[in-house]
Amino acid sequence: MSLLSGRLLLLFVAVVLASCALFARGRSSRPLGYADYARLHARLAAGESAADLEDVLPGLKANLAVAADVSRRRWTDSTPYDELAHAPILSDEVLDRLAIPHETTGGVEHVPAGLMHTYGYLFSQLKTAYGLKGKRWIESRVDERLGLPAGTFSPLPPRGEFLANLTAALDALTGGPADAGLAPRMKSVGAVEETVRWRKPDGTEVVGIVRTSLVPLGPAPGLVTADTHLLIYALEIDGVRRFVTAFPVEDGFAGSIRKASPVDDASFKPRFNLYVDPSWVVASRHSAGFVPAPSR
Repeated sequence: MSLLSGRLLLLFVAVVLASCALFARGRSSRPLGYADYARLHARLAAGESAADLEDVLPGLKANLAVAADVSRRRWTDSTPYDELAHAPILSDEVLDRLAIPHETTGGVEHVPAGLMHTYGYLFSQLKTAYGLKGKRWIESRVDERLGLPAGTFSPLPPRGEFLANLTAALDALTGGPADAGLAPRMKSVGAVEETVRWRKPDGTEVVGIVRTSLVPLGPAPGLVTADTHLLIYALEIDGVRRFVTAFPVEDGFAGSIRKASPVDDASFKPRFNLYVDPSWVVASRHSAGFVPAPSR
């Protein structure tokens, strides 16, 4: 082979490798849609594990491990059952294959809320009156509408990990510690705080503050939606705040939160899949109703 031919061959190989790299990057960065997650769910239901799905979601197994730690430290537990659809959000088999722990206490199954409400919801194929559970991450572009880079709340984020990113953003939106790299532009407009006192079977009491916060969502280019606010639901016990869920809501729903009246009774019922030990009995509940955020 001549020197010229050798150089041409090396140039050809370099071009091919560069093209493959560009293709791979484009493939991994393409936002996944409903059909993609339906196929991935089918693979899990057929017996594949999270590691097997890394041909579509690179690093999924390691990211789930990071998310499990974040969920354990910063989120509550939730129930993996949709009360309106009267069906499980994910089967126990798929939960196992995604390494989402689940257990049953007093006849009520519960899972780590952070893991479930991000990765679990993305894979869920349960049809509800509001669409698939993954709609908030697949279609609603919540990250962009808070002023964050596209894909920040996805399994293929431009930086960090899906649940860690979401947790940092929710912290910033609700007055918690701020992450300089994940600073949303929007601010909470107010919240409903319910102080609930539960009595445990041994007679001891647990006092928690349940917060329902509202954050306005900005526009996103090309997006047509009726959603106007992000609802953030959290539970604080002994000064430690743990998130339950976050999802976009329409103006009418946001309005119902804004109209919440003061209450003083013993009739608290968890919302939005919050898990509370079924042996705990509500002793009292107090709320001042919706309280607007201080003007800045």
